[in-house]
Amino acid sequence: MAELLPRAVNVNRTEGSLSVVWPDGTTTTMPLLKLRQVCPCATCAEARGENPHPGLLEAPSPVQSRSRGLPLLGDVRKFQISGLHHVGRYALGVTWGDNHQSIYSWAFLAEMRQPDTPPTA
Repeated sequence: MAELLPRAVNVNRTEGSLSVVWPDGTTTTMPLLKLRQVCPCATCAEARGENPHPGLLEAPSPVQSRSRGLPLLGDVRKFQISGLHHVGRYALGVTWGDNHQSIYSWAFLAEMRQPDTPPTA
């Protein structure tokens, strides 16, 4: 498998997006809101009702709220990036404005990609 190290990673704070330029020249742009919503950490997975530990005992399904009100976004800082760092050669570490830490492997980000820029020849 070819290594997935991107050429560049950029945050556009005005548009609220993160862009990854891949080795084949494609650029993937993801809204920060979506990136935070798919955080793969165990805490976030549990909050989404997913079992972050497959193979272990399944937790009971959470009771679904029947509220018809609009969901509150809460603290908007949770959708703002305050820092980025490399996690070895396999992942991007993100520190969010509310101090939550996320680790997105390059493979995980590549699976999410829907290129918005065609590869360069």
